[in-house]
Amino acid sequence: MAKSKFFRIAVEGATVDGREITRQWLEEMAASYTPDTYTARINCEHIAGYSPDRPFNAYGSVLSLKTEAVSLKIDGKDQPRLGLFAEIEANDQLVEINKAGQKLFTSCEIHPNFAGTGKAYLVGLAVTDSPASLGTEPLKFAAMSRPNLFTPAEEIELAIEPSAPDPSAGAFAAVKDFFASLTAKPQQQEPPAQPDPKPANDNVALAQLAEGMSRMTAAMETSATATTARVDKLAADLGALKAQLEKTEQPGNFTRPPATGGGGTIQTDC
Repeated sequence: MAKSKFFRIAVEGATVDGREITRQWLEEMAASYTPDTYTARINCEHIAGYSPDRPFNAYGSVLSLKTEAVSLKIDGKDQPRLGLFAEIEANDQLVEINKAGQKLFTSCEIHPNFAGTGKAYLVGLAVTDSPASLGTEPLKFAAMSRPNLFTPAEEIELAIEPSAPDPSAGAFAAVKDFFASLTAKPQQQEPPAQPDPKPANDNVALAQLAEGMSRMTAAMETSATATTARVDKLAADLGALKAQLEKTEQPGNFTRPPATGGGGTIQTDC
């Protein structure tokens, strides 16, 4: 996470909305602020969401506070004031929206009687585009090109510091990798890529196709000729059979033979 240098988050005196931040509050907050007791978290526009999802999740934490004397030009005159400065730890979301030129300023959340102590305490810090306090300084984050690289010493730039590795985590990771290596399946080597076959001769293939088509056409013509001849023969045979049947006497027709004569007298041989 990004860790900032100290930058001004509030100044004693009247606010833009008519309220007043007292010097005593600033001194009490700087003297009593301890993250171990209560950590002031960073939110967006004083909205602390119930979900860890953006845009109303936490954007980081306040690490420490201090006060310094500052001078503000008000009504054309320089006026000495006491300023409250904070050192914060910001997550990647806050860095991202800040680089986009959004929510450049801060607004304090002050509890004037923290835990019944009678003293003021910083309980939260909001990023906003409309701060109530005068003289708040804009947040500015430095782009890092690699870990452990710090930007030049410019006011209110954050330096990204990598967190120290956890030795116990490294030991567990080593043990896990050891057992994983025992149970891991050997990687199968992929067979070498076979060279692409040379393209066939297209002319030869076309010639073979044409020859096959010619043979098929000839066979079909021969078959058609033979079929026509058989049909003609069947027609001729059918015609001959029909003529023969027409000349054949039909059954059941009796024809009496003609008389041979004799006068109509029947002679008996006695």
